[in-house]
Amino acid sequence: MLNKIVDALNKRSDLAGWTVRHLLTRGAQVYAVPEQIESQRLVNVERYRIDVLRQTSRPDGTEGMGSGDVTLLPGGDIQTAIEQAVLVAGLVSNPVHTLPAPASLPDVPLVDTDLQNDPSAVTKAMMEYIRVAASKNRAVHLTAAECFGEIETTHLINSRGIDSEQESTQVNIEFVLHSQHDGKDVEYFTEMGRRRAADLELEEQIEQKTRYTLDLFEAGSPPSWQGPVVLRNEVLAMFVAGDHLGGGVLQALGSAASKYAKTSSWEVGKSVFRGDIKGDPLTVWANRCIPFGTNSNRFDEEGLPAQRVALICENELVAFAANQRYADYLNLPATGAFGGVELPAGQTKSSALLAEPYVEIIQFSWFNPNSVTGDFATEIRLGYLVENGIRKPFRGGQLVGNYLDALADVRWSAETGFFGNYLGPETARFNDLKIVG
Repeated sequence: MLNKIVDALNKRSDLAGWTVRHLLTRGAQVYAVPEQIESQRLVNVERYRIDVLRQTSRPDGTEGMGSGDVTLLPGGDIQTAIEQAVLVAGLVSNPVHTLPAPASLPDVPLVDTDLQNDPSAVTKAMMEYIRVAASKNRAVHLTAAECFGEIETTHLINSRGIDSEQESTQVNIEFVLHSQHDGKDVEYFTEMGRRRAADLELEEQIEQKTRYTLDLFEAGSPPSWQGPVVLRNEVLAMFVAGDHLGGGVLQALGSAASKYAKTSSWEVGKSVFRGDIKGDPLTVWANRCIPFGTNSNRFDEEGLPAQRVALICENELVAFAANQRYADYLNLPATGAFGGVELPAGQTKSSALLAEPYVEIIQFSWFNPNSVTGDFATEIRLGYLVENGIRKPFRGGQLVGNYLDALADVRWSAETGFFGNYLGPETARFNDLKIVG
């Protein structure tokens, strides 16, 4: 069917360009409730995504470019689908831009071979591992869990001659731990995603989350705090790189699309900060080549090869992450999708960054700073006030501040870790943040 779609697109004389992606997804899903597996199922999904470009006229009479897209299932009406996409493209009038041309692709590790060979066995094994690990502490019970394992194959062809294929795997888990004591109930929710099952480090995660669940019984009211705040591991990765729902402030302000829309004030060769830098210098790569990174690939949705792009070097912006359209608009190199966030190791050992007093935040409800201003006021699900040798849990309150101001006054650990969409220091001590109740 892919060849039929390509043939049909090639016969259109009214198109300025087109891209077709044939997407095949297969995998397994396992759902568990207390004491048993609730259900298991295999998943197989096939679809075709068609994107077209069409010459149009802008309001001032100059040449414009319209874009339209459609998703087609196997056996669908190809001509009708293309007509729908072309119709939409005719209603759009953007400045003229092009599509990527063929280029060599890097070898980026993206596949968990065990999952690739038998997704059902891998997901069942993960679920059983979670259940066994959770049962080691009788005070905590696993109330629900889900394991998803998927293999996605992408074949991309465009009108400029790109014809590329890639395969990747994805593993996602969710589980809820529950405990009850003296008539009080607490629970702790966890979700994680990686390309390899081994990178989930399930034993360590279950042990850690069990401890957090039990600490919720002792959690008090949030402190009124202005001073050092420590983030580590997954919560630091969320702060720096965002979550699976979307990127963070770095991705937004470092995007050529934001620069073109004038929502990013960053300028190449100038500091990304608006004031003095009191902490470690900031260096960032936008990296789609991180081995087994959840945002890594050999090529992106347009077919642009994966790159490790130097975004910020010692506080100064080096480049914007640009897809082909905005690269054309701003006369920039086309780097493709942003990918994962990579930071270099810091100069300070993690142990030194834990000098008391400080507050450590373990879990946010959702860290969602304003992508233009960087301001945030985010609810805290679990944190600890650490002073005088005592680690006191609390829940509630909000972490309040500005994203860029926080990055201008932070120290990074020499120890690094990999957290799916983030590769870099595993501990950060932000020297001056505020917590309000």
